[in-house]
Amino acid sequence: MHYSAPSHCISFIYLKVILTESQLSKVSSALREFTCDAMVGKDISDNFAARRQAQDRIKGSRLVFTTCAGAGLGLLRSKSFDVVLIDEASQQAEPESLIPLTKGCHRAILVGDHVQLRATVQKHAVVAGFDISLFERHYNMSTMPGVAKVMLDTQYRMHSDISSFSSAEFYDGKLKTAANIDEMRVITPSKFPWPADARKVFIQCTSPEDLGHQSKANPGQVDLCRLVCKLLQSPVESSTSSSSQRGEINPSATGSPPMDIAILTPYTRQKDLLESTIPSLNVSSIDGYQGREADVIIFVTVRSNVHCETGFLKDMRRLNVAMTRARVGVIIIGNRATLTGRGSDDSDAESKGVWKRLLDGCTEVNLPG
Repeated sequence: MHYSAPSHCISFIYLKVILTESQLSKVSSALREFTCDAMVGKDISDNFAARRQAQDRIKGSRLVFTTCAGAGLGLLRSKSFDVVLIDEASQQAEPESLIPLTKGCHRAILVGDHVQLRATVQKHAVVAGFDISLFERHYNMSTMPGVAKVMLDTQYRMHSDISSFSSAEFYDGKLKTAANIDEMRVITPSKFPWPADARKVFIQCTSPEDLGHQSKANPGQVDLCRLVCKLLQSPVESSTSSSSQRGEINPSATGSPPMDIAILTPYTRQKDLLESTIPSLNVSSIDGYQGREADVIIFVTVRSNVHCETGFLKDMRRLNVAMTRARVGVIIIGNRATLTGRGSDDSDAESKGVWKRLLDGCTEVNLPG
């Protein structure tokens, strides 16, 4: 999603990555050569002469990269910006976005996706609506003079069978898949029984979630996830006949390394259990994986109970994030009755409907043993 002001409003500057010395430890190693410290060749946090050099470099720069909060601190405290571009604007709390916009800004460009996860704030702030970003607030307003809204409607990550769900449920059917992406997203042959012409897989697991803990876990789903990973990482000899049966597996991929796999789950206890059981793979919470991607996403849903309570799985933004991280395929492990059945009230009726449509659109796979 892309929200911007109209094109007649003045020049250009860019705002995104950390630059200030107080945040240097958080800068990616790939970007540290572009920090002020690297440019002046000294640690500017305790060297006055180096700080003066850094200030001179900033004054002569047309592009400054920083965080929203960093725009008002340290070396940038007295710096003005003609144009501000805020990336991941839908994950910024509104006060954060306002910091750079109050520093002489004539034109603002906000880039984000307001149907994925919002900023993380305290519970009382959510009640007060302080988790709503400036991006989302303006995107949902009616048309106003001086404000333009544009949707970047073509995605280059996912096979179209994966993106079709999110397009229909969250983007009003407007999300398109770039040409040739499906041909690029081939399945590496393995012992996992990928169905022909399908990239969304559901595996039923009725193992109950554990009780008596604030955070949830499901040991049975962990064991099933371990089996799925073992099958995905077990190569098989490919042949023309087996390839034609599966429809989309590339025969030339024989001998290639296993696909990049990430395991996502909504609960911290389940994440910890998965990490200890499958230490060789990337395990993450859904919230921690926003902005990242992998060839195959295994979505371990955890919840399995007779009351059909789904907890965190009611959050459709979280579901959208989980379903848009994969390039090649998504494997969902869960209990269909819990995910789609009605609970004691109708408060989750809308989310249950979305889950039902998702699982109806998946191909169910039964694993050996």
